[in-house]
Amino acid sequence: MLHRKTLALAIGLACLTMSASAFAQEGSVPVPEAKAIETLPEVQVTATADDSSESTRSYAAHAVTVGSKIAQTLKETPQSISVVTRQRLDDQNITKIEDVLKQTTGVNVTRLDGAGNFNTIQARGFDIGSIQLDGLAISQGANYSTAFDTAIYDRIEVLRGPAGLLQGAGEPGGTINLVRKRARRDLSGSAGFMLGSSDTRRAEFDVTSKLDEAGRIRGRIVGVVDNRESFVNAVESKKFLGYGTVEIDLSSRTTLSLGATHQKIDSVVDQGLPAMANYTLPKVPRSTFVGSKNNVQDMETDDLFAELEHKFDDGGRFKFAARQVDRGMIYKALRANGLANVATGDVAYQTVNFQQATKNQNLDAYYAGPFELGGRTHQILLGINHSTEDAKNRSIYGPTGTFNIYNPNNDIAYPALDLGNYTGGTQQTQTGIYGQVQLKPFDRWTFLLGGRLGRWETQSFNPSTGVISSTSKPGTQFTPLMSVIYALTDNSSLYGSYAETFVGQTAIDKNGLLLSPRTGFQIELGVKSEWLNKRVNSSFALFRIIDKDRAIEDTSTPLNANDSIAGGKVRSEGLEAEVSGQIAPGWELIAGYAYTATKYLQAPIAQVGQAFSTITPRHSFNLWTKHSWTSGTFNRWSLAGGLKAVSDFSSGSGATRVVGDGYTTVSAQVGYQIDSSTTASLTINNLFDKTYYEKVSNFGRQNLYGEPRSVMLAVKKMF
Repeated sequence: MLHRKTLALAIGLACLTMSASAFAQEGSVPVPEAKAIETLPEVQVTATADDSSESTRSYAAHAVTVGSKIAQTLKETPQSISVVTRQRLDDQNITKIEDVLKQTTGVNVTRLDGAGNFNTIQARGFDIGSIQLDGLAISQGANYSTAFDTAIYDRIEVLRGPAGLLQGAGEPGGTINLVRKRARRDLSGSAGFMLGSSDTRRAEFDVTSKLDEAGRIRGRIVGVVDNRESFVNAVESKKFLGYGTVEIDLSSRTTLSLGATHQKIDSVVDQGLPAMANYTLPKVPRSTFVGSKNNVQDMETDDLFAELEHKFDDGGRFKFAARQVDRGMIYKALRANGLANVATGDVAYQTVNFQQATKNQNLDAYYAGPFELGGRTHQILLGINHSTEDAKNRSIYGPTGTFNIYNPNNDIAYPALDLGNYTGGTQQTQTGIYGQVQLKPFDRWTFLLGGRLGRWETQSFNPSTGVISSTSKPGTQFTPLMSVIYALTDNSSLYGSYAETFVGQTAIDKNGLLLSPRTGFQIELGVKSEWLNKRVNSSFALFRIIDKDRAIEDTSTPLNANDSIAGGKVRSEGLEAEVSGQIAPGWELIAGYAYTATKYLQAPIAQVGQAFSTITPRHSFNLWTKHSWTSGTFNRWSLAGGLKAVSDFSSGSGATRVVGDGYTTVSAQVGYQIDSSTTASLTINNLFDKTYYEKVSNFGRQNLYGEPRSVMLAVKKMF
């Protein structure tokens, strides 16, 4: 069997050999006429036109940028990508990124609090460690609000599988690119409100227009106020968001974009229910709250960005982007801290104050454009980026006691706790050069060869004293990405891809040194198609990920269980299928299925052969469809519905395993076009009021019920 490095080299050499052969064959072809050369730039400009989804009014994305800085169709992108367009966000009234991802093919959201502000996100069994804002990566942590309100986004691109080409070190599960709304010349906008269950009250507006007569300066502002309670007693959340951007045409081909976003969330933190002492889930009302009504969960996020883009005559573009994201969070929680007594319902509780602050800074510059070789047009991408992350935290634990889950008392006074100085801190720096060449030596073949050469460094320190406790400098890392696409027809293509990953580790060996990074690779094969005059996209993919050098216990030092070696190895494999778009006039649909199987290949004997990502359901299916009538008896009416189904999942193993049963929820919606610019809809989620646990844990908390039946009225005016 070929070693994976040998396989990668062989694929690369084969691609280059075939390309060189094709170029040699093309060498005798007569030089094209001058007229053909003159028209080439126009073809390229058309190919890289506006990739916004706002004006398409469709569930089908006609261009993406998440897999490469080059805007291209899904069929031209040899990776598994799902896109949630602006139209779908509006139709489903989705306002939170985590709710988008719960309905995205192959993505699993692990909710860590009742209000849904703390989450971890998985794809293909691995955490998604970073989220991209317009292509620039920021860390995704469990104790931060996942992202801004969806009101500011044009679309959400989800890539499953390694994304190291553009963001460096990271988990092999994938990445999420949040593409913001941009300023436009024509005056347009919207205003709307939502009212619904749990005393939900939401208002938002969005206005864009030119700011000078010629339209060389354009602006856009978005505002949101969102207040709601919860089906869980005493839990509530208040959100404010403001977004503004200005675009200035410095010339006919050069544009400067500036902008800022501020979001503040104030809520009551709910850390969920404890498991029972026999490792079963508690059978209590969904409204049960193990906590004090004085619990606090407050978060603020500020995003400042600047982009300078120049478009060349031949269709190429240069872009420089700078971004700073500041996030702060504090919570004060009275929460369960152990297993509950099956007979009495008593459980120990603890009080804790925790605060953290993080600053992400990211600089990125790249050139993407066409070049001529062998009488054919190809594409090249060259870029460099530099990012830093500075994070600090502090915490203090207070009084403990006993709480009864059968007779909850949410009036327990919360103690005054002084957090003191920051005691924990981390600093991470990444610098990388990345590139990709798209070669088209034959009419139906495209070869993509690329990679990233990067340096990564992280250190832990005490922010108050400045004392550094550990440092990791893995040195220069190269992560290749190679793909091949074969066009079966004008509408369908086959592809295969190979990508590598590396992930830093915090575990230490018996000498007190940090372990070397985890390494891994993915092989993916798939087919993508466009149907009905490109109104519908479909995809099918098979994948296998190997992740090795994982930290496991060093059994040679039995007296010190904290000693580790880089000896673990896991595998994730499966398939994903998706279809999205307009399947008939007035009828939009998105449907996706994922099968994911994970396994320990090398681990302590009790784990070998077991699933390593037990929280990832083996089977998941999502569906949403909407039909609108524009004439006849039901003129102005629309009907929509959705379904989410997952198989069982669990936390822990053996005798300490807590199982969450698989579940299916159904949603329904009726809409009405009040006039040419005003719509109203009534949506019922969890139509049959299914009772289920969305998240389970064998720990002393964080077992969370899924939302019961809820009703939402939404009205929106476009202008």
